[in-house]
Amino acid sequence: MQLSSSVMRKHSRNFRSGRLISAQSRLIAIVLAVCLVGAAARSSASGAERAPDEPLRVAVYDVPPYGSVDAEGLFSGASVDLWRRVAEDLHLTYRFIAVAQMEDVITGVERGQFDAAIGAITITPARLARVEFTYPAHRSGVAVAFPKQTGPIAAIMSYVAVLRELGPLIALTLVLIGVLMWIFERRRRLAANPGERGVTSLSDGIYWAAVTMTTVGYGDVTPLTPVGRFIAVLWMLGSLTLISLLTTSVVARMTADAVTSAPIARTSDLDGKQLAAVANSSGAEYLDEQHLRYTKYANLKDALNSLVGGQSDAVVNSVGTLEYAISTHFSGVIPMPNGLLAPSYMAFALPSNSSLKKPLDRALIEITASASWRSLESRYFGR
Repeated sequence: MQLSSSVMRKHSRNFRSGRLISAQSRLIAIVLAVCLVGAAARSSASGAERAPDEPLRVAVYDVPPYGSVDAEGLFSGASVDLWRRVAEDLHLTYRFIAVAQMEDVITGVERGQFDAAIGAITITPARLARVEFTYPAHRSGVAVAFPKQTGPIAAIMSYVAVLRELGPLIALTLVLIGVLMWIFERRRRLAANPGERGVTSLSDGIYWAAVTMTTVGYGDVTPLTPVGRFIAVLWMLGSLTLISLLTTSVVARMTADAVTSAPIARTSDLDGKQLAAVANSSGAEYLDEQHLRYTKYANLKDALNSLVGGQSDAVVNSVGTLEYAISTHFSGVIPMPNGLLAPSYMAFALPSNSSLKKPLDRALIEITASASWRSLESRYFGR
């Protein structure tokens, strides 16, 4: 009996020992697995990180005149030249990487695939939530291009625009003269002979003022009192001035529209129109903020072609690229945009907490304030 009890205690100890070894083995396996996963994650992340001795990876958003690459792989543009000046001052080594889509630029910077991004990159709230921006490199803004209007339609539009401006003044003056004429002529009306055709009511006074202003002068209604006739003389002279002002305003507007550019655009001008914008551009983000529907295009040239072809009524984009594309590919076909829907700034994009931000900011402040840079920038934008 004692032997049997001893054997049982021995088996029990062996069993507990085996369970302990098994638990320790599982714990070791879990620790090893965690270490392997961490190592793999670090290895994957290191693929997006730059080695200390490698040049900076600078993405160039391929949209002229801010940045572009030719068939021989040579980069040029306003942002490219600005980056070269900054890099020279800071003794930075770098290599350019052309990127065609804005979303690829922002995503690449956000994930650390690029150390910086330059070009037509507008600072917007949506992008600022994903990447950091340097001190503004270029002044910009959202603008709109409309198709060129010619012939009778353009003349009618110019006339309507002038009437909007001068219409209230003309209407108010007509009513005022008509009221004055009625006030001074109504007493004569009571004592008038049956054959006299004077101003017998307020509507007659306004009618007479309109007929006199247009120099038609039917003669069916005429002032009969000395005061009324004095007012008539003053109104004849004043109406000549009003008609001359209306005529010269129409001619001036038609001439300006034909020679310079499109009328100044406002956001309200976009309502009810077929709009076009480049996907993920600052123009597209502006239309999204205004809750306006639009057609997305892969590039600005395709969007402007839709304007020429009648598929769209307006193209919304950053003003610099819009003006450059029109002057390069659509000169004389699409008028230059006039005014901004919203002002904005362009800057270099950086990953979050980038060590490049402070030195880049200092260099950009100094360079963009210099006369030599302003002179160079004017060659790209003609301003």
